[in-house]
Amino acid sequence: MTTRPARRAWRRTLALLCVGLLAPLGVGSPAQAAVENQHQLVPAYFYPSSSSSLWPTMCSRMSTTGGGSVAVMNPASGPGTQADSRYTSAVADCRAKGQKVIGYVHTSYGSRSLSTVKAEIDRYFSFYKVDGVFIDEMSNSTTNSQTGQDLREYYRQLYAHTNSKTTAKELVVGNPGAAASTNWQLSTPVADVVVVFEGTWSTYQSWTPRSWVLQQPSEKIANLVYATPADRRARACALSKERNAGHFYVTNDVAPNPWDTLPSYWSRVAPTCT
Repeated sequence: MTTRPARRAWRRTLALLCVGLLAPLGVGSPAQAAVENQHQLVPAYFYPSSSSSLWPTMCSRMSTTGGGSVAVMNPASGPGTQADSRYTSAVADCRAKGQKVIGYVHTSYGSRSLSTVKAEIDRYFSFYKVDGVFIDEMSNSTTNSQTGQDLREYYRQLYAHTNSKTTAKELVVGNPGAAASTNWQLSTPVADVVVVFEGTWSTYQSWTPRSWVLQQPSEKIANLVYATPADRRARACALSKERNAGHFYVTNDVAPNPWDTLPSYWSRVAPTCT
């Protein structure tokens, strides 16, 4: 099977960056102690071909402390139309090693139809028996500005639909790529984990999280940082813990798709920040 590039996950508009990523810390907000039990959230947007060792390498070296880390599979900017045996094997191997695998879907900030997104969620569970979903392009607004639609209800339905697939509690990770003005995505809830930062190291080193981010349990907060030089990796790890990121991933891969391989320093240093 030919790999189709998965490009949607890294795309963010300049307006979103300006509004969310650079939002100021609330005055007087208490900072939590640095995170101790941190897990990886790896956007694994690379194909598990017979000539590539990326998936087995990733799954063998991710942290398994306290329940394991999470890989996000993305066959075709979604599950595709049929199961791929190479992904089936890769997912089974990763889960056998104590990791979770969740499936990528996107909502175009609430503009995609619920039926379309639900159908993609269904195919992930049918094809690969995943542990949940990664909802990319999640809106940070509670209302669709064009239609007036209540997006809390939109995402609530996706959350409930995901958790209706099995008797187990599934993992729903929401990725708006920046922090909303409030914690509504977690308090509603429409996600178990929210990616409040997705961007480059050059932006991350001076980014300030919103006050609500520091007040959440760390396991509900994720940061994804790319274009990180090897000599800056340790600093990125330290900052992620100060910023309450219980889920974290750092790579030196770069745009246009910074998630299409593992970082070159993965094999030379412990890939976790613990």
